[in-house]
Amino acid sequence: MAVALGKVGSKGELFPPKEIKEEAEFKPGDMVVFKAEKGKIEVIKVPTIKEAFNQKSFAKISFKEFEEMTEEVIGP
Repeated sequence: MAVALGKVGSKGELFPPKEIKEEAEFKPGDMVVFKAEKGKIEVIKVPTIKEAFNQKSFAKISFKEFEEMTEEVIGP
């Protein structure tokens, strides 16, 4: 985990230091989501479709099981 100090620019800009962007693996053109609470901002990288498909699966479910669960919520 990387930690660094920075300042808010005169127009409210935020410029994370290079080592923070590198640790977060942010690259030019990446999409991010901003979550804010009083006194803090969280920046979360949105994976590309390719990155999402390459991520390790965390749940195993068959299409039939998914279909049955969905029907319980939204109907046939």
